[in-house]
Amino acid sequence: HGAKNLQQCIELAKPCPIAGLYEVRDIAENVLTLYHQGAKGGADVGWPSLEKLYSVREGEWTLITGIPSHGKSEVLDAMLINIAESEGWSFGICSPENQPLERHVAKLLEKFTRKPFRLGLTERMTPDDIFPGLEWLGEHFSFILPDEDDLTVNGVLRLARSLVYRKGIKGLVIDPWNELDHSRTSNQSETEYISDSLTKIRRFARKYGVHVWLVAHPTKLQKQTNGKYPVPTPYDVSGSAHWRNKADNCLAVWRDLSELESKEVQVHVQKIRFKEVGQIGMVELVYDYLTGRYFDK
Repeated sequence: HGAKNLQQCIELAKPCPIAGLYEVRDIAENVLTLYHQGAKGGADVGWPSLEKLYSVREGEWTLITGIPSHGKSEVLDAMLINIAESEGWSFGICSPENQPLERHVAKLLEKFTRKPFRLGLTERMTPDDIFPGLEWLGEHFSFILPDEDDLTVNGVLRLARSLVYRKGIKGLVIDPWNELDHSRTSNQSETEYISDSLTKIRRFARKYGVHVWLVAHPTKLQKQTNGKYPVPTPYDVSGSAHWRNKADNCLAVWRDLSELESKEVQVHVQKIRFKEVGQIGMVELVYDYLTGRYFDK
C-alpha cells in the first residue's frame, strides 16, 4: 500500500455521482453508437405519402387538431390499424365520444376486415370475418373509460400505466381533450393547468416508451372570403400556446366540406421536433366511406 499508492488513489479518484448531473464522459459511448447507427425514426403509418413526413416514435406525443367532422378520429383509427398490422403494436384508447364501445369496435372491424359492418348494397362482413377480427382487435386494442368522476388526466394515465404492464401497450389515444374533466384549483389559471397536464403526458410517454396521441378541437374559426374554413393550427386550440410548444409533433386534418361528394382529406404536418421522425408538409388521402379506410391519392 504505502504513500505512493495512496497518492495515486487520490489522483485517480472520481467524484461521487449526483442524481440529475451528467458529464460528457457518462454518455460518450451512447454518442458513438448514435454516430455509427444514426438516429432511429419511428414506425410507419401505412401511407407512403405521409410516411415521408411523419412517423411514430415511442416516447413522444402528437397533437392532432381539426374542425369537427373533418375526420381526425377516423384518420387516427385507420393509422392505429395500420401500425398494429405492420408493427404489432397494441394501444390503449380513451375516446369518450365514441360511445357505446361496440360502435367503436364495429368501425375498427371495418378497417381491419376491409368490409362494411352495416347492411347495405355492398357485401358486408360475415360472422366468419367478425370472430377472427374481434380476436385480433382484442390483442391490439384496449379501451380506457373511467367513471365520470375520474375522467381526468391523472385517471386516464393511471389506467394507461396498468395497460403498459398488463398488455405492453406502445400507444395511447386521448380523444378528445375537451371530454376530460378539467377541474382545477381556484389559484391555477387555465394556461398553468394545460402546461401541467401536458407535462404529465410527456413524462408518461418518455417514462414508459409509449407514443401518445392527443386530439384537441380548435376554437371557433372564421370562414375565409372563399367561404371555407382555414386549416387550424396548434395555436388555434383553446387555452394556451403550450399545445404547440410542448408537443413533439403536430398534425391537422382538414376537408373541403363545400364539396359534399369529396373523399379527399388533407393531413397537414405542422410540427416535427426531431428531423429523423419527419418533416413539415401536407399530403392528401382518399377516404373510403364503406370501410373507413384511407388510401394515398
